[in-house]
Amino acid sequence: MSTPLNLVAIMKATPGKEAQLHTLLQAALPHFQQEPGCQAYALLVDLEDPTRFVSYETWDDEAALQAHMKAPTLTNAMPVLEKILAEPMQQIRLNQLPGSTL
Repeated sequence: MSTPLNLVAIMKATPGKEAQLHTLLQAALPHFQQEPGCQAYALLVDLEDPTRFVSYETWDDEAALQAHMKAPTLTNAMPVLEKILAEPMQQIRLNQLPGSTL
């Protein structure tokens, strides 16, 4: 069995586009959560910077993440994201250390 892959994605909306990003992400969330290999998918907004949105994701493995990156929900959202993000999305891949709980 492979080790699950944890990912944090950081998205920063162009000021004034926060509501549009929120709506886009909220609509996509249930689709992301139903994708094969998705163990967890949470969306968060920064309390100190409402233009910054963060997703915390756990995937079965790298293959599941790559399938997510090519799935219609995300690929259809990318042109819109490119127009409303102030900077490119940042992705941080993480391994959980022994003894951690999520």
